[in-house]
Amino acid sequence: MCKDGVDYVELQTKLGTMQVDEEKIIRFPVGILGFSDNHRYIIVEQEGSAFSFLQSVDDPELSFVVIMPELVCCDYSVQLSEEDIDLLQITSPEDGKVYGIVTIPENVAEMTVNLQAPVVINTKERIGAQFIIQGDKYHTKHNVIAEMHKNAYLLQKQSEAQEGAKIQESV
Repeated sequence: MCKDGVDYVELQTKLGTMQVDEEKIIRFPVGILGFSDNHRYIIVEQEGSAFSFLQSVDDPELSFVVIMPELVCCDYSVQLSEEDIDLLQITSPEDGKVYGIVTIPENVAEMTVNLQAPVVINTKERIGAQFIIQGDKYHTKHNVIAEMHKNAYLLQKQSEAQEGAKIQESV
């Protein structure tokens, strides 16, 4: 479908009917782990929410709840290999955006985010991939609510320490 010179794809999803601008479709050359047959996704942001959806264009029934990991873990970082950077065609760190896939069980308080296998998207070229981070710092099931509370506490302590240092300097 073409509207105002822009090509749109219409999707019937669990989120409702969507008009998707073809230029906003993100290509995942190797798919998402466990869903290698699906190569085209869009990010559906939810106004006023920390959560978004990674919606498959190839399978309208397939959608992942995602969150930016730094909202859960303030010191979260992803080190991509040269091979990963080449796959995503990233030329500048500002081009990359990172998401963690969220699992929401019946008891929402037990909601977890996978920080060991983030989804990284080159927002400029619209290419994405999911990577597995080696090591034991991040896991597949970080409790979102507990981590956010811990994150807020650490940020508050850091702010208090900085304020204390400023007071010491002024004395």
